[in-house]
Amino acid sequence: MRVSKWTSRWAAAATVGLTVAATLPAGLAAAAKPVPAGPTIKLIVAQKKINVPLFGKGKNARVFLDPGVYIAALGSPLQFDVQRASYAKPVRISEVIHLGKGVEEVRPLPAWTIRRFNGLNRFIRYTIKNSQGKIVSSKIMPFCPNAGNPQRTGPDGPANSPFPFGCASDPFQLGMVFGLQKGWATDPIGGGFFFGGQSLKLKLGRYKATIDIISGWRRLLHISPTAATATVDVHVVKPKPGCEIFCDNRRPHRQKALPKLPATRTLKTPSKADLPDLSPLPSYGIRISNRTLGKNKKINTQLDFSATVWVGGNARLDVEGFRHNGSPWMHAFQYFFHNGHVVGRARVGTMGFDVAHNHWHFEQFAQYRLLNASKARVLRSAKVGFCIAPTDAVNLLLPHATWVPSETGLFGACGSQSALWTREEMPVGWGDTYSQFIPGQAFDITKLPNGTYYVEIIANPEKLLFETNMRNDISLRKVIIGGTPGHRTVRVPAVHGIDPEHPR
Repeated sequence: MRVSKWTSRWAAAATVGLTVAATLPAGLAAAAKPVPAGPTIKLIVAQKKINVPLFGKGKNARVFLDPGVYIAALGSPLQFDVQRASYAKPVRISEVIHLGKGVEEVRPLPAWTIRRFNGLNRFIRYTIKNSQGKIVSSKIMPFCPNAGNPQRTGPDGPANSPFPFGCASDPFQLGMVFGLQKGWATDPIGGGFFFGGQSLKLKLGRYKATIDIISGWRRLLHISPTAATATVDVHVVKPKPGCEIFCDNRRPHRQKALPKLPATRTLKTPSKADLPDLSPLPSYGIRISNRTLGKNKKINTQLDFSATVWVGGNARLDVEGFRHNGSPWMHAFQYFFHNGHVVGRARVGTMGFDVAHNHWHFEQFAQYRLLNASKARVLRSAKVGFCIAPTDAVNLLLPHATWVPSETGLFGACGSQSALWTREEMPVGWGDTYSQFIPGQAFDITKLPNGTYYVEIIANPEKLLFETNMRNDISLRKVIIGGTPGHRTVRVPAVHGIDPEHPR
């Protein structure tokens, strides 16, 4: 049960506080205060002293420093719901306090605590001091509880975490859940970067790295001073021989076995209660790029863009392909789910193997076009096939949203060339983003006159996929093309104040 209005973070603990007060001497009982409900937030140090190799020489010398300080949630999960009612509305954040036995309290937080979907705003201060105590680096950073590689804090912690990976995804994101499982912690500095940690210009020698939770957050989440600060001794050393660039000890990737094929009946009119809803977001990442072609060095100008189609509705999108009589193509079927169980399927198109991308593409997922000021088509992208997979969280606060998909991204998601069968799926709340910058997929505007145009994204263009609603299958993003041949320009007006082309 969720308490939708703010009922005071202290209310759930008031009974406990009064009971304790009743057992104390009269003088102490008056001073007794209830303990606030919610998780206990604490910084945990993995190792008090670390050695960090120095890469490069002279002005290019750098270290990739992750002090190994984790932010932990103890006692109960740390959870925040982040959403906007529409693109014209600001992003709001509420803390969801788990009181036990399925009871939740929702507490709206002030506007300063969130900056779009990038995480908790100004959450920590990361300071580096040299051996003389002089500050050589200091920055205030946000904190995404979902980032990096969350860790269990001890053997008694739950085996799994329900929270999704990452915070911000698509610039047109609508709803997200930030969270740390009870008894879990995550590293706000390491964050899963390729080298691990922040890139800093340091010299050989000894330093102290300190993480402090900002005072505003200490008060808001009732974090004790000792739990809100941690320091690690850092020794910057010469790298080991053979590791002057980077030592990668990762194990080779093992391909996962395909899931068991569900046997089910064919449906002509599946129930809307068992269907997804496909919807394209406005295009973003729009820019001009020039390519020099041939011996004559002819300049070819194209308009690059990114496009996201996401899934809402009542159930995940599940498209599965099957070989037919040794054909290089697969017949594609959409499977329908009710409460997580397969209830039927229908033929919805074809799949072909893309040699360049080394996976199977569903051919009827989306289409991209460039329209003129009168909304008439002038160009069409050659991109027609898609490996459907969740790449970006768009709205994980929907009733049927999945916080943790079985796969995120394209790796291993869409089958090998010799496959007899492949499954491509996208759960509710997630989107699939493609960036079009390859010639033929991006729009060739070399001979296009200056003027106003629209990047059109069409989901389910042939209306073969079954959806709850087909009236929201098209999105448009206005672009204004100008300049001269070889020096074209593009202006992209914001959408309800959202301007990913010109981030502030």
